[in-house]
Amino acid sequence: MTGSEPLIFMPLDLDTFSGSERFMAGTRLGAAFSQGIRAYLRAAYADAIEHFKAALIAAYVEGEEQAQIYDRERAIIYLYIGNALAFQDEWDTALREYLESVQTDAQLAEAHYNLGVAFAAQGHFDRAISAFKVALDLNGALYEAHFSLGRCYQRLDDAGRAYIHYQQACDARPQAAEPRYYMGLMHQSHGAYELAQRCFTEALRVEPTFVSPEVEDQVLVDRSEAEVSQWYYRLSDDLKAQGYEEEADRIYRALLQWRPDEQRAHYLRGNLLARARRFETAMEEYVRIPPQNKYYVDARMRMSAIYKLLQKPRDAYSVLFECAKIHPTNGRLFLSMGKLLYDMSKTAPAVRAFERAVQLLPRDPQAHYLLGFMYTVIGNESWAIAAWRKAVELAPDAHSLRYDLGYMYLRRARHDLAAHEFAQVLRFWPEDVETNFMLGLCYKELLEPAHAIPLFEKVLRRNPRHAQALYYLGAAYLQIGNISLGKAYLRRYDHLSSSDRPAAAGKSAARLRARGVSLMR
Repeated sequence: MTGSEPLIFMPLDLDTFSGSERFMAGTRLGAAFSQGIRAYLRAAYADAIEHFKAALIAAYVEGEEQAQIYDRERAIIYLYIGNALAFQDEWDTALREYLESVQTDAQLAEAHYNLGVAFAAQGHFDRAISAFKVALDLNGALYEAHFSLGRCYQRLDDAGRAYIHYQQACDARPQAAEPRYYMGLMHQSHGAYELAQRCFTEALRVEPTFVSPEVEDQVLVDRSEAEVSQWYYRLSDDLKAQGYEEEADRIYRALLQWRPDEQRAHYLRGNLLARARRFETAMEEYVRIPPQNKYYVDARMRMSAIYKLLQKPRDAYSVLFECAKIHPTNGRLFLSMGKLLYDMSKTAPAVRAFERAVQLLPRDPQAHYLLGFMYTVIGNESWAIAAWRKAVELAPDAHSLRYDLGYMYLRRARHDLAAHEFAQVLRFWPEDVETNFMLGLCYKELLEPAHAIPLFEKVLRRNPRHAQALYYLGAAYLQIGNISLGKAYLRRYDHLSSSDRPAAAGKSAARLRARGVSLMR
């Protein structure tokens, strides 16, 4: 849409006083209003304004009961005054009347709509959009509000929102050609002539007598195929971001009808279908991508993920294996193969797959972590520590990795190294109960009870039934010579049943294994 095209919408009229005839007869209010409506209908807008204003004055000065009007009725009179001014292009004054209308009756959807029309006429598109949205909140089926929002968003070059509101306008009034026509102009302005022609044809189908308005946008633009393709992708991305995945799929299909070899579109449409659990159709998109294309590996990994969701791990692995034969230097393939082999209880091949992944992805902390996890599975803790140290070096802010490394140091009685890792974790997770306990345990083993005591006390404030924290806290107080307090904590420890005594090492081991397994997923 060109910046010079005026963006003026028609104000809405109302079935004005249906049901309010009680004050119409025999009052100056009724006479003035009737005269105003007659003048309005014959386009004598200046006379109509005078009569409507007289009606408002009469409502205040007449004392008869039948001359009293409600806020809704007064708001409608303001709305008609605003309309009469708008039809004379007196938008500033019309805006003030529309504001009076919405302030008098905030529930009158048409008043909010007309307020948006006035803002749009003055080029205040953000304010117009806000007013149109309020109108839709009050009346979600208001065709004019959807259409006007589409026009505003099109003017602001927000293609996704424009498309959605044009589509909703079509849903609200299926026989309306205008929203389809302007959708066509939007596509045409970006060189997407196939989509544009489809919209123009559809506009004439639903409204054969439709005559397109005079706009400057009908001049064809000369864009490269790559630029036009980017328009399709941008529109689809906008629609997906707003949650309109069916509409995004429609755009991908249109692009692929125009350019069947657009492999990126096959891949993105496959992803869209897979998220909607339309797995069979998603697979059809993925298999169309040839091995030499940059999306081939990603597509095969998505296919493998689908097979895994369908509980077909062998098929999932086969897809990755065949892909790896074509792309043997892709480390992500070997990472995924290692995870699948672990799920299939093939430990030794899983280790080899992760070792290959680390060779191909030497800077990937997840690859090093998963390799270390597999080393713990086969009982080689020294190699696991080496892998995890590299993972922490590559991702120093990955605090869960530090926790696992600290736990492994603790298992091997390297309490100083373990304390360093747990202390780093606590800088970012200061309230984590198990990390506080593990660091306290390190200080206990390092014969530093003064450092261990506040950590165990913090654990017990969060979990008073943490039996081992009670035990070690009592022992630490005994170490520093506070016999009475030490015995008190030990008595509390004795009173806890054995079933309530959490094995800290066991909990940490379970935590470590759970993390490793979650990364395998």
